[in-house]
Amino acid sequence: MAEPGRIAFCDFEKREEMTPDQIAEVFTKVAGTYDETWKARHYKDHVYVAEAVADFYPGDRASVHVLDVGAGTGMLADELWGKGFRLMDGMDPSHGMKVEASKKCVYTNYYTEFMDGKRSDCFATDAYDCLVVAAAFNTGFIPCAALPEMTRLVKPGGLICFGIPDSRFTEVKDYIDRLTPLMELMEEQGVWELVDTKYCHDFYDNANPGNIYRYVVKASDIDAAKFIDKLGPVG
Repeated sequence: MAEPGRIAFCDFEKREEMTPDQIAEVFTKVAGTYDETWKARHYKDHVYVAEAVADFYPGDRASVHVLDVGAGTGMLADELWGKGFRLMDGMDPSHGMKVEASKKCVYTNYYTEFMDGKRSDCFATDAYDCLVVAAAFNTGFIPCAALPEMTRLVKPGGLICFGIPDSRFTEVKDYIDRLTPLMELMEEQGVWELVDTKYCHDFYDNANPGNIYRYVVKASDIDAAKFIDKLGPVG
């Protein structure tokens, strides 16, 4: 296996050859240096997502129940905490990331699970007001199949907000000609409604443009297979 730091921060395509548990272990190995590595590379995805979420909730934010998917060390939740959000849970498969995140004291609960599209027994339908994702739409992380499960966890009228660099749509095999059609199909079928997108030119390394997406959930408990079965083959 390649050096963990390369897999975590640079050679994303190496994860195509790895199992989910192996990927989680890579991030456990780099957890102690994760924040400083991304700060040095001017990582901003979490900042942009936090700003978009705060804009959606202009009033009392302390009671908004948030699930942070691909939570990592809690960089996004830390930004949200600074904006007044107080009721946040994290979800990430890496134990090492959980240990680092606990030092920030921003999560009520932290679940060491993958958001892989399977229905999770840890979460009730409509459990959250808001679901957020930063930096987890990437190879080996959140697959297309996870989108219906993400909507299941958010109450109708609630917000799902995430950032995706443009390159992911053409570099991640699972996303090529699949992610955009799925997002559009879910809107056509009344699962969620796109509020807006915000273009950002510098997700990290003062480059890597992409968009922040904000969706309002319309129908939470849906038949996931109905949507996934319509996707083409991976790759």
